[in-house]
Amino acid sequence: MLVLEITILVLLGLLFFYFMTKEIQEVISLKKTLKQIIGRAHISSKEDLIKIKDHLNSTISHDQKFKEKKRPLLRHTASQILKSNYGFCGENARVAIKLFLLGGMKANRIYLFRKEWEHVLVEHQMNDLWYMFDGHYDENTLLEDEKVASIFSENINEYPDDYPNNPYLDYCRIKLLHNIPILTFFSKVRLPSLMTYVVESPYLIKAIGCFVVVVFSYLLVGDWFCHGLR
Repeated sequence: MLVLEITILVLLGLLFFYFMTKEIQEVISLKKTLKQIIGRAHISSKEDLIKIKDHLNSTISHDQKFKEKKRPLLRHTASQILKSNYGFCGENARVAIKLFLLGGMKANRIYLFRKEWEHVLVEHQMNDLWYMFDGHYDENTLLEDEKVASIFSENINEYPDDYPNNPYLDYCRIKLLHNIPILTFFSKVRLPSLMTYVVESPYLIKAIGCFVVVVFSYLLVGDWFCHGLR
């Protein structure tokens, strides 16, 4: 029994290093992509944001007939989305958020609720203020260059929207809490950047999961081993 437990611990340890390696590779890839887009490692101006928006508009496409297609539990990673050049608003937001965070700019998801469907975009901090950002290409919600870093993220009525019969009704940042009446207020809480980074990083989430299991398993195995020596 002890041999089996130790074997599982070793396998989980190997998985941890595998997922951490994949995360590091993604970081390197995204930083390279960011440098290709804006010409440097850090985002520092409205012009940089426009370049990122245009890049996402032109490289990540989508097809409405595949909107309900099954996706991985944690969704695709930012590097996978960029490699496939495919994704809906949620995938687009993931790429934007990780580019922003790696480029030194705080960012979070914004979930928008309509009468008929939902939309996901990004908020980012600039000069101590938070603005909405949307790199998803939809002619009816397209963010014009002059509107970049101009619309405060909480003013959803000012967001670009050419769906007259389907306006934005509400928003949140933590979707999990939005539909729980006693927790709805907390769904608008802005997450710390580190937590946002983890949430947007499937490889990192898997690595953390392996690490947690290894720690608890190690404690249990160690306890059993000590009992066996008595």
